[in-house]
Amino acid sequence: MLERFHQDARGAVERARDEANRAGQRDIGSEHLLLGLLEEPGVAADALAAAGADAADLRARLGHGEASPPGTPDPASPPGPTEADALAWRGGRGITDGLRLTADARRALEAGLHRALRLNHRSVSSGHLLLGAIEHPTDPAVTALTAAGVNVGWLRDDVLRRMMPPT
Repeated sequence: MLERFHQDARGAVERARDEANRAGQRDIGSEHLLLGLLEEPGVAADALAAAGADAADLRARLGHGEASPPGTPDPASPPGPTEADALAWRGGRGITDGLRLTADARRALEAGLHRALRLNHRSVSSGHLLLGAIEHPTDPAVTALTAAGVNVGWLRDDVLRRMMPPT
């Protein structure tokens, strides 16, 4: 399945890992994924920039959340591997480097995968991951974007326009 993920989607997850590490957190949340998408060149970064999203502003608004105490498991973690866990694993080396995905981050990655499948796209791009991240109105990524003045509905439409081939 991993071969279906475009390099920009993988890069965004790696950057999300870096954001979580920078914040001293043991889990990668959807807010870290949002920052990773903004920093990784691709459809998502272009659409976020056009919507007025700014990494420094979002970091300040997020405060990177509360760090979990070391060894604290995510209570919403499923008992076995998920599709999102497959994304976070590459060539025998986890691109999350031991950090776990929160339930929100897993949901965003899986929703991005399903969005790509519904659109009959051959690969999952950063745009699909952004669509997955903004799918749930109560998601921390959506809350941060809304607080920053980003119109999430406009952002969703713009991402879809950018991913559709010209006719």
